[in-house]
Amino acid sequence: MNTCNSINSLALGKLLKKYKLNPKNKQKIILLAQRKTATWSGLHRQARKLEFQQTVTQQQQQQQ
Repeated sequence: MNTCNSINSLALGKLLKKYKLNPKNKQKIILLAQRKTATWSGLHRQARKLEFQQTVTQQQQQQQ
C-alpha cells in the first residue's frame, strides 16, 4: 500500500477501518487522498458512497 505525504496516514487508516470497503475501493480512497485538493469531508463522503454501492451490488447478487 502506498504511503502518501499530503495526508496523515494514521487518520487515513482510521477512515479505512471505519467503512467496510473491499480492497479495490480502499485503493480508490487512497488515490483520492493523495490529491492536493482532498479534504476529510470529501474522503468520508466518497467512502460512504463506495460502501453503499458495494452493499447494493452484494444484495443484488444475493437475490439472484
